Amino acid sequence: MTGAVHGLRGLRADVTIDYAAGGVPTVRASCLSDGWAGLAHAVAADRLFHLDLLRRGAAGRLAELFGASAVAQDIAQRRAGLTAAADRALGELPADQRAVLTAYTGGVNAVIASAPPPLELEVLGLAMEPWRPRDSLLVALLLAQMLSGDGEHHRMRALMARSLSPDVVDFLLCASDPYLVGLDGRPADGRKADPPVRALRALLAEAPGPSGGDRQVVAADDRPWGSNALALAGSHTTDGRALLANDMHLPLGAPTLFHRAGLRWPGGRVDGVTVPGLPVFVTGVSSTLAWGATRLAADVVELVEVGRAHLTTRRERVEVLHGDPVDVEVQDSPWGPVEGPGPDGVLLARHWVGRDPGAVDLGLGALMTAGDVDAGTRAARRSGGPPLNILLADSGGRIAWTVSGRFPVRDGAGPVTPDRAWTAHRRPQELPHVTDPASGRLVSANNGVRELSEVPGLAANHFSARRAARIGELLDAGGTWDEHRLLALQADTDAEFYAFYRDLALGVLTDPVTRADEQRGRLREAVRAWDGTARTDAIGLAVLVAWRELLRESLFAALLSRCTARDEGFVYCWHSHEAPLRAMLGDASLFPPPHRDQRSFLLFELDVCGGLLRHLAPGTGPEALRWGALNPTGIRHPMSRLAPELAALLDPPQEEMPGCPESVCAARPGFGPAVRLAASPGRPAQALLNLPGGQSGDPRSPFYSDQLTAWLTAAPRPLDPPPTGGATTRLVPIPPGEA
Repeated sequence: MTGAVHGLRGLRADVTIDYAAGGVPTVRASCLSDGWAGLAHAVAADRLFHLDLLRRGAAGRLAELFGASAVAQDIAQRRAGLTAAADRALGELPADQRAVLTAYTGGVNAVIASAPPPLELEVLGLAMEPWRPRDSLLVALLLAQMLSGDGEHHRMRALMARSLSPDVVDFLLCASDPYLVGLDGRPADGRKADPPVRALRALLAEAPGPSGGDRQVVAADDRPWGSNALALAGSHTTDGRALLANDMHLPLGAPTLFHRAGLRWPGGRVDGVTVPGLPVFVTGVSSTLAWGATRLAADVVELVEVGRAHLTTRRERVEVLHGDPVDVEVQDSPWGPVEGPGPDGVLLARHWVGRDPGAVDLGLGALMTAGDVDAGTRAARRSGGPPLNILLADSGGRIAWTVSGRFPVRDGAGPVTPDRAWTAHRRPQELPHVTDPASGRLVSANNGVRELSEVPGLAANHFSARRAARIGELLDAGGTWDEHRLLALQADTDAEFYAFYRDLALGVLTDPVTRADEQRGRLREAVRAWDGTARTDAIGLAVLVAWRELLRESLFAALLSRCTARDEGFVYCWHSHEAPLRAMLGDASLFPPPHRDQRSFLLFELDVCGGLLRHLAPGTGPEALRWGALNPTGIRHPMSRLAPELAALLDPPQEEMPGCPESVCAARPGFGPAVRLAASPGRPAQALLNLPGGQSGDPRSPFYSDQLTAWLTAAPRPLDPPPTGGATTRLVPIPPGEA
């Protein structure tokens, strides 16, 4: 599609798309509307199948591509009802945003009409359906759904309150955090997790022994979806401009989630990344402003108790590749789909703010024309979409933090019934914001901060502030900062989080214990060798990561056995559980049955850990427990699981990956920084970007995974690569009435 001339209806004037090194497009247009059409053309030329995959994933139509393996996911999405929500949202958009979607849709469809089908659809013998404005809102809703949480903490809290004493519930669901920091990344005062020891001992004593099954009580958090973002005022930088860094932690796949591009129009320019299908620069930089986002642990889902009089039924048909269609009957209500009765027999409907009127729009697109952090703050607070922390930095050296999205106004606490379900959203002026802090720095890493708690019901169930605290430590090193230094900060692999578990392990792996058991000796050797990082060559971290997960599951499963007895589907999904976990491990009288004391419990779980790691890393020396060997990239194309014979073509090479969920460089197999940006407004030539792959979604392209190595090593790569004199695509208007 490059190096050619293409006609496009609706253009006011010619549009050029210049391709730089790595196939990075820069769109040049005479007006912003034409620019969106050109950007859509560039995205579609690179990512046709990716566009199709995202809209199908939102609408519950993946089984048409992947067969029976995708039916369960499709049924869940049909129940969620995102297609109807997208239709409603389209009708509610203001005229200027509808015009953006019209231009974007035209650009995508021009490629669909003139390009051969993407390889994946060609293999399946399917045609690419035309793009519709609704499809862009389906992509927006899918992202909002991914980042909104599921509201299960409400169900968890209610069942715990019915099953456990108030002091135990308060301890297990407290907001304590060993790494609590403020918005500047510096330590903040917080509540300590004091265990009600007598009540905990009684619960542990009455708990049944381990079930031996695969059922987990603690929600797995090895993919803590979120991000890091920080903004530094001009007082901390080399030239007085403010700086911004943003790395978003998301599932990794081929192609990459984000697509890099530049857009130029008279009086404006922006460089950054978009999600294919969505005409919004999610993180980027203009001449006046740089912006980034992190997931906000927002309280935007409620489980509403409904009666049968509230119910309606809709029927959906899931088409299945090489299989019979599956008919689905969905019970719906005015508040959302009904999920069936809770443990007490009451029907529950899942009320998600994303389906509310006005909840999803393209409002964040206004950041690209905002002149300073004040204008950027106003734009962010007005916008719909996923609940996000937004960090801003402007060319005048100023910085700001605020939140974006729609947040419900709730009627107090307690069971939510139809007469108490929310009916309104927080007004933009009610949302928190901080501008020009005295410290000259702002840090967000999905953690809770005081400013969020000042708005009742805004946020809940935050992740640990460990990453934010480490970023604060690195910033405390002082000196002036630039884009290169920020990129290095984003790649930090310090894993001090696990020092607590190293000390705990070495306290029980004594000489007598290890002399009598070869496996225990091997574990002690590995733990002693650990260098405190999650680098690929770190020895022993795998022991500590696996052991912590075993200890956590055993302790909480025993403590919460009353809850699982009431509801076998109960899950403890409190993200801030590190404080109560460490408090219990710090008290020798707290251990689950059938162990006679805490020491035997700790050694038992170390033995289990050793067996697991021996299976994963069968070598005998410490080198077998290198973190990189057990932490591969895990990046795969969605079709390679169905067609293993194509895996060599579709999947990038599996590489050793640095980082762990608790390091600034957050990573686990198949999960990690989906983008890294370090930028200052008005300095496009100095801005840096890493992506875990390339521009193209075509596995035959040289730009399919060419940036993976640079991403793994956090090697500086320009956001706006210099022109190479290579291919240019020109889009020309098609006059009205002309074929």
